[in-house]
Amino acid sequence: MATLQEKRVNFNSNMVVNNTGGNLSTDSGLILVKEFMDSIGFSTLATHSLTFQDNRRYWHHDNISLLEQLLFQLIAGYATDSSANLLKEDPIFRLVLDKDGIASQASLSRFWDRITEATISQFQSLNQAIIDKARTKRNATELIIDLDSTHSDTFGNQEAANYNAHYGTNGYHPLVAFDGLTGDFLKAELRSGNVYTSNGVKTFLEPMLE
Repeated sequence: MATLQEKRVNFNSNMVVNNTGGNLSTDSGLILVKEFMDSIGFSTLATHSLTFQDNRRYWHHDNISLLEQLLFQLIAGYATDSSANLLKEDPIFRLVLDKDGIASQASLSRFWDRITEATISQFQSLNQAIIDKARTKRNATELIIDLDSTHSDTFGNQEAANYNAHYGTNGYHPLVAFDGLTGDFLKAELRSGNVYTSNGVKTFLEPMLE
């Protein structure tokens, strides 16, 4: 019987999780994240949902792989692209990405340039597809939409950043929606810092309700 002492993961049959010691890594929890992503078919969903303005003639890392690396870095607490240069030999990142070596900071930074407004809209569709899979697995029949605005500080002259009197600082004032029962992230929309709290709520909600 499989126990915590020895658990073979589905996304890579050669990998076994156990608590018997040996080589350790501070990022080994990413194995469980990868197992979850594999269980919902994240790579397949992302490939079918996302398009990028990609004019590269020669490349080593496809866009979906770069996206997954960025997600793993953020989940593990590495907030900047430059962290990739420190992680290039990390065995856990190489295992979960199934690569001999991960993408560099330069590759990740250029990846952002291939994201268009259409891609951003497709990210919402991808997020919805993931939520639908999770709701199906849970057999969820109820949903409470927790809708609110929040504030994100900016530092510099970012486009559409503005002063928000309520928060007393410059930044953005996005709309966000979560499932009030599960905490699942449903949707977000970036807005200028001086937009009133409820502006655009109807337009924001309608596609999600459909």
